[in-house]
Amino acid sequence: MSSVSHVTPLILPSLLAANWSQVGNEVARAEAAGVKWLHLDVMDGAFVDNISFGPQMVQTVRKTTDMFLDVHLMIHRADHYLDRFIKAGADNITIHVEARYDSSVTETLRRIRAAGKQCGIALHPDTPFEVALPYVHDIDLLLVMTVVPGFGGQPFMEKETMPKLAAARDYREAHGLKYHLEVDGGIYTHTAPIAKKHGANLFVCGTSFFGQADAAQAHAELAAAVA
Repeated sequence: MSSVSHVTPLILPSLLAANWSQVGNEVARAEAAGVKWLHLDVMDGAFVDNISFGPQMVQTVRKTTDMFLDVHLMIHRADHYLDRFIKAGADNITIHVEARYDSSVTETLRRIRAAGKQCGIALHPDTPFEVALPYVHDIDLLLVMTVVPGFGGQPFMEKETMPKLAAARDYREAHGLKYHLEVDGGIYTHTAPIAKKHGANLFVCGTSFFGQADAAQAHAELAAAVA
């Protein structure tokens, strides 16, 4: 498990934006740039209108790096597929409150924790923070989607999502909790500081990292923006 504090800012490149024909090299490029956590977006074509990759990709990445793998399941029935992602080597598994489950969100989180992994809850931009309240005492990470999940390259939804992020921060502080606050979508050097101001410490960056020729410079500039 990662021992990173819930207030330590980290840049998490999203593999969704990498060159998949060179996955091993892209992972190595991120690691050489100083990245500590890597974000992997799993999409099923049902919960979101896109299909990305599954546990085999997680397993492939795991074989190439010791970086912390932050796996975001944008899928229905995450409980059904859960063991495959655990076995593949995910370090944190984040699930959506809006998705369908054979069991429940609570039971799925319990199983992630029982496997020795960290667990998280993700919220669609339209989902209020209050929907996460039954789970926040049992999670390591709360992910606030700052775009509609499914595709990269969308603009940062500041007005719709920052009040929710601040509410999650204020609730955490008021109740002495330790969950990370993660943002994903439209994160660049000019938007990351806005998210940090509202409580975020984990910043998922797609094009703003993997879309740059110099990964070390991209990481340094993004990290400086939230330092």
